[in-house]
Amino acid sequence: FLSAVCAAVLAVNTAAVSAFAEDTTDAETAPYTYDCPIFTDADNAVLYWATQVGWDKDWWTDAPSGITAADNGCLYVCAADSIYKLDKYTGEITGSGKMAGQASYATKGPAYADGKVFMALDNGTVQAFDADTLTSLWIYKNKLGGSPTCDIAVDDGKIYTGFWNGEENDADYVCLDTSDPDADTTNEEINADWEFTNLGGYYWTAPAFTDDYIFIGRENGVPSAEKDDALGLIKVDKKTREASLLTDSIKNDVRSKIVTYGNKLIFTDRSGTLYSVDEKTGVTSSYKLTEQLGLEGFTCTSTPIIENDRVYVTLNGAGWNDYNGSLIAVFDYVGGEFPFELAYTVETKNACQADGIFAGVDADGYNVVYYVENGYPGTLRVLRDKKGMTAPINTVTETDDNGKEHICPDFIFKPQGEHAQYCAVDPVFDPQTGLIFVRNDSFNILAIGPATDKIEFTANDIATHRGGTETLVYMADQTPTDCDYTLTAWNTTGIYDYDPMEYTTFSVDKFTTDDEILTVSFRFGLYTGVGNAPECTTDVEVLVAETEDQYKRALAQRGDVNGDGRINVTDISIIAANVKGIRPIDKYSINAADTNSDGSINVSDIALAAAHVKSIRKIDKER
Repeated sequence: FLSAVCAAVLAVNTAAVSAFAEDTTDAETAPYTYDCPIFTDADNAVLYWATQVGWDKDWWTDAPSGITAADNGCLYVCAADSIYKLDKYTGEITGSGKMAGQASYATKGPAYADGKVFMALDNGTVQAFDADTLTSLWIYKNKLGGSPTCDIAVDDGKIYTGFWNGEENDADYVCLDTSDPDADTTNEEINADWEFTNLGGYYWTAPAFTDDYIFIGRENGVPSAEKDDALGLIKVDKKTREASLLTDSIKNDVRSKIVTYGNKLIFTDRSGTLYSVDEKTGVTSSYKLTEQLGLEGFTCTSTPIIENDRVYVTLNGAGWNDYNGSLIAVFDYVGGEFPFELAYTVETKNACQADGIFAGVDADGYNVVYYVENGYPGTLRVLRDKKGMTAPINTVTETDDNGKEHICPDFIFKPQGEHAQYCAVDPVFDPQTGLIFVRNDSFNILAIGPATDKIEFTANDIATHRGGTETLVYMADQTPTDCDYTLTAWNTTGIYDYDPMEYTTFSVDKFTTDDEILTVSFRFGLYTGVGNAPECTTDVEVLVAETEDQYKRALAQRGDVNGDGRINVTDISIIAANVKGIRPIDKYSINAADTNSDGSINVSDIALAAAHVKSIRKIDKER
């Protein structure tokens, strides 16, 4: 940082963390953590860093995988035959390791657990790495091979993932133990705890876990069509490892994660049907959204978000054109035989194929949900909604190339320039930093968070409080930093370990006696959600002295009007002469003459000064 004479301090103030993001750590020992992102408009969203991973953009096999944010301060991502570790506060690549293969065209990323990182690779392979050194620990190779199309789920010392060999071929879903059976060997092959073979394999799905069972979605083994036979969810007993089928009502590919809501399993299938399945009885309810809306050629890969009895699902429109009908559907969850009641739909410019992020409930009681579009430029949108609404709020009207208007959820971030691209990878919210991480087809990982919303520039040694307003006193020709000062930036992300002065500018280079306001500007980050340079400013009142006498009087304690370091009858007479209009006090003595700090100079100040001199009552107001 700077010298002791001119030290800048960055403080993250807990008061700046609103009810929309609760601090859940001991501030004395750890950085802040956040329950949810805390920005809902584009002017308040900032791209803090962008890091390219994968170096040859002409080769999509070099593209980065999905990402995971670990609680050790790191992000993990793969590209080509390497796994990378990034500092999630700065985006710096801090480590890498070689993998036993590639994860070609992977939209799913590594998983982190127990100090290890796990990545699914081509040819039915899973590899474990030490999270710190990224050295290999073990390798699993599935007999059927397949592409790594599913998330790696972690539960109770086990990891789970599935593979895909095309819509009409077998592939396995596997359970692996996370432990390292041989610490002295780096590439030993391990066996699966169990494998479940399915015609059509598994694509973009992830299981739900209860205390006793695991529930897994799967493909139906038929190209782009419903299957005549019932498909069912796979239900695996954790203790016995016995597998059975739950429900006979599913006929299409399940390409969403399975989520739990009470004792219900909530998910979608590829046709756009939303399901609720009782985890014990298998009793199934469904809502065929595409049929109800009369939509043809629409598909669904959306994992339902269900919070506060509202359900959010996205549909992908036909084709890749902008404004092709892709939408977000909002339901009431009412339970019973028909648990889903459609509240409304709202259009998006492009399909939101990746999972959304439930941010939490804002101060006004609205659920806040983020979705990223799989179309140029990869817009991140925000939906604010609560029970009882039958139409969206906080919308924006957008116009297509034919002049037709479309009402869409407002956006909070649009990638600019080289960062703009399609996005079919799940965005990740990280509670340790308060950031949303997005990996899109630009080969960049983008770190998006709330902007700094307040800064404060103070210098106690030269501060006065004229009329209750802090005023800093300088000599002419001094610079703003020619003092012991503190710069406090209220930054509600966990990004805090940097020199704030590196991003700070001042409206004045050298002061003159005409200067009354110093504007301090703090510009941290690459650009805002609308592409502007991020900036937070504050105006500081200043009083600039030309002579040493003026400077001394301006910084004198209240009551010491002539600045000689004492409060006596001379000071009383100066105040009295001003009150009587005999000899006005100049601006350098006004603060000292206002002995009671009420913003005006009158007989009350004379009386208080006299009482102080007589030791009846002390002047105890701050300078």
